[in-house]
Amino acid sequence: MSSSPITVPVPSDALVQRAVRLTYAQMMLNAVFGASTGGMFLIGFALQLGADNLLLGWLSSIPPLFVVVQFVCAYLIERGWSRKRLTVWFSFITPLCWCGIAALPVLADRLSAVQRIGLLVSVIALVTVAGQFVGNARGSWVGDLIPEQRRGRFFGNCTLFAGIIGALFAVGEGRFLDFIQSHGLYAFTALFFFGALFGLGAAVLNLPQPDCPLPQRTHRPHFFSVLREGLRNRPLCILAVAHAILAMSSIAGPFYSAYCLRDLGMSYFGLGCLNAISTATMLLVSPFAGRWVDRFGARPFVILGLLILAPTGLVWMFIPPGRADLAYRFMPMANSVAGIGSGLIGVAFTALLYKLTRSETRAVHFAAYGVVVTLAGAPMPLLGGWMISHLQTAGFAVDLRLVFYLWVGFVLLSALVAKFITEPGSSSTRRLVFSSFPAWIGSLPAWFLTRPQQVITGGKIIPKTGDGSPDT
Repeated sequence: MSSSPITVPVPSDALVQRAVRLTYAQMMLNAVFGASTGGMFLIGFALQLGADNLLLGWLSSIPPLFVVVQFVCAYLIERGWSRKRLTVWFSFITPLCWCGIAALPVLADRLSAVQRIGLLVSVIALVTVAGQFVGNARGSWVGDLIPEQRRGRFFGNCTLFAGIIGALFAVGEGRFLDFIQSHGLYAFTALFFFGALFGLGAAVLNLPQPDCPLPQRTHRPHFFSVLREGLRNRPLCILAVAHAILAMSSIAGPFYSAYCLRDLGMSYFGLGCLNAISTATMLLVSPFAGRWVDRFGARPFVILGLLILAPTGLVWMFIPPGRADLAYRFMPMANSVAGIGSGLIGVAFTALLYKLTRSETRAVHFAAYGVVVTLAGAPMPLLGGWMISHLQTAGFAVDLRLVFYLWVGFVLLSALVAKFITEPGSSSTRRLVFSSFPAWIGSLPAWFLTRPQQVITGGKIIPKTGDGSPDT
């Protein structure tokens, strides 16, 4: 028989508040790290190394296969390893790997294009392994550190703070790269080293945060019994399927930047500005999305966000190769709408995942969830690159925009599956769109009219709802 778990004291409110502030700082540092090393800069670096569409597919498909190491992390956590310690160890590995990537130009002249990309893929795979350990350990740790009733706003604020910093640095660094790209691959060396410094700073901020040890038990459930428990969790399984289908939209992942930089001839600064537009609207939505998720539930915002996001991929019908001017004309509006959808999806998916898992088994379920979602999307960039190259070789007049249209289909299919998720206490998407939101919008004029009087009289600026949360 299993004995009852021993209660371990949780961190005090003051320590939790400190951890929240440190996490916000971490998110901003990691945003600089991500903006300096990922996205358009990684694709641009690969193009400079000599990658074609097929090699870009390999670059984006091989590293995610290492997501299975999440099971190793989850197993260690279930055996009592400190989640904080695992997070600290592996959070230092990622920026150190990027220092190695920054040094690749030194070897570039001695290697063929395939060898260069192969070496880049190998290091990115190691980055992926470290990231999976950090994601699983840190995700489980945060789930116990942040109270459930605050998670929606917490994740919304994380998105806000990280997005602001990431967008600003992506635009600024794009301008910097355009300015010094006469130095070739060594321009990326400076950029990657700069980002790695911020990654190391984010890793350091794990140290002062309080640990949340899992309850000590004399008998722990078998690893596979915990996995079977997750398979019996129908809402979690449906959420995983919906998220996995959305991950399959990565068939277009690396080719967005490749199409803009190579086929349209856009500058890094121009592409950074377009990306910043979607980030800006995502930032505007995310804090509200966190409050809405806390109030109405996460499920309706998963569906609504996907339905908002899907049509934006059709804008590529009007932007043929060589017409960067049309991209600057149509993409700002499309990216604005996409940012709204992404802001809703990001907060809602995260909040719902935490809600559908228990603290005691969260590490294992996070690992299984992450493996399913990541492996579903892992081969898609390779499939997209192979498909475009094969069709072009066969004489078909196609370009990279084909994978953008397939992206639309995967997003719509994900929304269809998400309709079958059940979340107790959540509103329906239809009621949210046609009842709750119109009522909230209708109350805004009165709120703005009474605000000056409230400021003068010292009254509350934001009225409270029945449950005590701000009526935002």
